[in-house]
Amino acid sequence: MQFIPTIYLPGSCAAAISFYRNAIGAQLLSQLTAGPDSQNPGAEPKIIRAAMRIGEGVIYLSEGHHAAPAAFQGFSLALNVADHGEAERAMQALADGGTVQFPLRKTMLADPFGKVIDRFGVHWSVEVPVS
Repeated sequence: MQFIPTIYLPGSCAAAISFYRNAIGAQLLSQLTAGPDSQNPGAEPKIIRAAMRIGEGVIYLSEGHHAAPAAFQGFSLALNVADHGEAERAMQALADGGTVQFPLRKTMLADPFGKVIDRFGVHWSVEVPVS
């Protein structure tokens, strides 16, 4: 069994794919796009599912099935990194156009640990786990 979260980003999925590739080195594994069809000839193409590898994990990104704005509450994505330098780079990159909620610092969970909301509204924690 494998757990793969899907993040719905209506209208900004392609931009998010590009951002995560540049910001945290995500790799695009696959992408399925649906374009205009006979029932919706003027519709914009939509990304139905894009699989991205981030480190050892995989997430799906999608435009979703409707145009409701994205609302990310009650969860965050944790990015475990190898060292302080990588944590600094990831926090800075994810915060570009976003908001740092908790600057990197030593906590009982990790050294360092930080929280950021990226430009798409996705909540992230960046951490070097305590050994």
